[in-house]
Amino acid sequence: MIRECNAADFEDIYRVINDAAQAYRNIIPADRWEEPYMPRKELREEIAAGVAFRGYEEDGELAGVMGTQDVQDVTLIRHAYVRTARRNQGIGGKILAKIIDEATPPILIGTWADAV
Repeated sequence: MIRECNAADFEDIYRVINDAAQAYRNIIPADRWEEPYMPRKELREEIAAGVAFRGYEEDGELAGVMGTQDVQDVTLIRHAYVRTARRNQGIGGKILAKIIDEATPPILIGTWADAV
């Protein structure tokens, strides 16, 4: 089930992001990598800045999350992560499809310029 995340999901969002980010350890530019990849303080700041998360929940557990942020006339896709153990099952694609289906402004998806 894909659903909007709320304040009660904060720790689960944090865990999903930092578990999933391990797959990008040598892909994300080294000057942008830290442990944890996204500290709680940064996640709180992102949410306070308007990033709203959707989550893919199965059996009571968030398996993946994806954030959106409306900026001017576009919706940005931010922080798309799927737990390591649940990768390659189409979870990210399902969340993205739901976001696209419900979006009205143009959508912008970006990544690190140095990512290979």
